[in-house]
Amino acid sequence: MAKKSMSEKRAEREQAENQVLRRVFNVFLLGLAAEVYLFVVYRSVTGSIESMLMCYQTVLPILTWLGLAMLVGGAAVGYVKRADRKLLVPMAWTACTGLFLGLSGLIMTTFSNDHRGVTTMCVLVPILAVLGLVYLLYQHECFLCTISLSGALFAVWTMGSAANSMSWRVPVTVGLVVAAALLAVFAALTHKAQQSEGKLGKVRLFPVECDYRVIYGVLAVAFVCVLAAMVLPSFSYYLMWVLGIALFAELVLYTTKLM
Repeated sequence: MAKKSMSEKRAEREQAENQVLRRVFNVFLLGLAAEVYLFVVYRSVTGSIESMLMCYQTVLPILTWLGLAMLVGGAAVGYVKRADRKLLVPMAWTACTGLFLGLSGLIMTTFSNDHRGVTTMCVLVPILAVLGLVYLLYQHECFLCTISLSGALFAVWTMGSAANSMSWRVPVTVGLVVAAALLAVFAALTHKAQQSEGKLGKVRLFPVECDYRVIYGVLAVAFVCVLAAMVLPSFSYYLMWVLGIALFAELVLYTTKLM
C-alpha cells in the first residue's frame, strides 16, 4: 500500500479540523437558540398573571406533547430509514429537538413554584453547551474531569437553593446521592481503563500517556464536595467556590497540554 504524500496528509488534517469547527459552531448555535427560547419563557412566567397562567397551563404543555411527538416520530422514522443518510440526519435533528422541548417543558411545568424549573433550565443549558464544546475541543480525560466538576457544582448549587424548601429538599438530596454514585462509577471505570492502558473493552477512552492522578484528584474533590453539601447545606456557597477554582485550574492545565 502506497504511503500518503505530505499534501494528502495535510489535506486530511485540514478536513478533520474543519469538521470539528463545524460541529463546534453547531453546538454554539444550538445552545444559543435554546437559551433564547428559555429566556422568552422566563419573561412570560415572570410577567403578568395572565401570561404566567397561559404559559404554564397552555403553551408549555402543548410544547411538551409536541416535543414528545417529534422525539418518537423522528426516532421511529430515523430507525426505519437508517440506511438513507439524507433522511437520517434531519430525523435525528427532529428527535433531538423534540427531546429538548419535551424534557424542558416537563421540568418547567413540574417545578413551577417560584419558577424554579425555568431557572434551572436557564442555568443547565449553558453548562451543557460548554460541556459539548469541551468534548469537541479537548482531550477525553479533560471532558471527564470537566463534566464531573460541573455536575458537582450544579448539584451543590441546587442543594444550597433547596436547603430551606420542604418540597425541593428531598428530591434534590436524592439527586445528590445519584451524583455521588455516578462519581464513584466514573472512578471505577477510570481504574479499569488504566489497567488496560486507557482502553475500556475495545474503546479507547484515554491516551497511553494520560496522567490518571489528575482524574482521581478531580473525582475525589467532586465526591467530597457533594457529600459535604448533603451533610452541611449551609456550606454550599463555599463548596461552589472550591469546585469553581478546581474547574478553572483543571481547564488551564489541559489547555496548556494542547499548546
